[in-house]
Amino acid sequence: MYLSHPVRRMRDDPLDDEVAELRVEPADDDARAALETRVESLDGSLERELRFGGVVVSLAESAVSDLCELDGIERIETVDTLGY
Repeated sequence: MYLSHPVRRMRDDPLDDEVAELRVEPADDDARAALETRVESLDGSLERELRFGGVVVSLAESAVSDLCELDGIERIETVDTLGY
């Protein structure tokens, strides 16, 4: 799984009370369903679908490490990195 540098920083050293907006690219439909379940379990939300299978999720920075443990994800980047 590819993690952008800002996502690795959030995973390793999250800021308290900060919310991360991330572009997540699941590998397939099963991974997409698992992503939705994981984000909801972390009190986050799926904000919108993107072209070509990516989704934007919003969750506490303290939950980024748990999100990064999910199997079936090809990449996680910040929304700001991609200019959305």
